[in-house]
Amino acid sequence: MRINAIKAFIIKDLKELFRDKTAIFWMIVWPLLWLVLTAYIFIPPETNAPRTMSIGVINYDIGSEYQLNGSLLVDVLEKAEYDEIKLFNVQVYENETLMLDDIKKGRVDAGLIIPKGFGKELTFHQASLKVYVSAANIQSFQINIFMLNAFLDEFSRTVSKEKISWMLKFIPEDNIDLKFIESFLIGIAEPINLILNKISPETLISREAWIGWYTMGALGMALLYSGLNMGSLALMEEKQKKCLPKILASPITPSELIAGKVLSGVASLFLISIITIAFGIGVCGAKIYWNPLRIEHWIVPLMLLILALMVLGLGSILSLVTKSAKGASGLSTSLGLLLAFLTGIWFPKEWFPEWMQILAEYSPATWAIEAIRKVIVFEANLMEVAHYIFGASVVTLIVFVIGVMIYRKSLRKYLEE
Repeated sequence: MRINAIKAFIIKDLKELFRDKTAIFWMIVWPLLWLVLTAYIFIPPETNAPRTMSIGVINYDIGSEYQLNGSLLVDVLEKAEYDEIKLFNVQVYENETLMLDDIKKGRVDAGLIIPKGFGKELTFHQASLKVYVSAANIQSFQINIFMLNAFLDEFSRTVSKEKISWMLKFIPEDNIDLKFIESFLIGIAEPINLILNKISPETLISREAWIGWYTMGALGMALLYSGLNMGSLALMEEKQKKCLPKILASPITPSELIAGKVLSGVASLFLISIITIAFGIGVCGAKIYWNPLRIEHWIVPLMLLILALMVLGLGSILSLVTKSAKGASGLSTSLGLLLAFLTGIWFPKEWFPEWMQILAEYSPATWAIEAIRKVIVFEANLMEVAHYIFGASVVTLIVFVIGVMIYRKSLRKYLEE
């Protein structure tokens, strides 16, 4: 094969790629837009900061003679802060129907109804509260439930300790170990003193590191559907442009044509990768933990190359079931986006229904992405990801060989026409 002939195809295809506005959008702009959305919506700059929750309150326990009462609860709600950020924006209501209507319409996140006699029950017995939480948004609903539970749990523990301290004043100290009784009563009120420690991989310890991982995700997504698209259109576009007869009539051999198309696809995907990584780091502030001095980290570019060859070969197989460039492009883009989500790049595979988890676990694309994740995020060594590398490499070899055979068959069929 002649290097100059193959080089000519690579240059030609790259020029055509960057002249096609639609191709530029889907292969470059779209993954970058998705990365920006991820960086500023899914992982906003205030990710590590608490949010302020709007809560409506109706207090029927106003004027209670007891120190522990509904007004105290409202006062604590209004003053609650974390890292100097106010946790609750309290809005007092007089009308229960109006408050419920505002919750239903999303004007406030939740509502709290403090019943009459709350102070007496809180002091001597067990008090009840009626809480309403807006479910207009499932993500906000989960966050609001967590915030309210955490606040009320802490309030309950504080009240329990106050009640124990108050009760101990009435117990005579003669021949009684008050410390033991106090400890015993606190153990009843709070049997387990939970000390929660958060441990994260160093590579995901900051927002920048998370954006770095999602930058790799955007890159993987672009490789999947762009590679499928390039593989399925490699010969079909030449045929529709009526360039194929001229190419086949020239001294260029079918092997040179196929090699040129494959290498132009790899070169295009390489440029897309560079643009995506540069955009993630330069615009979105991503931090990618890739160290060229670590042998294991060279698994990352290797798996990206394997993934590129895999989807190029798979794209050529897709060309068998489509009759036009438009159909091939639509099918490859749809399948590529589906594979991008199945790999667990954007959402954990554990969130998927069981049948989707099975598809994800047995997807070669997932194996390639999982090898990258294990190495970059969890600092895995070669032996820990060897099965992923082997599986993805074998499948890529099979798919790629089939793809080349399909290209050759397509060329022979065209020559016979």
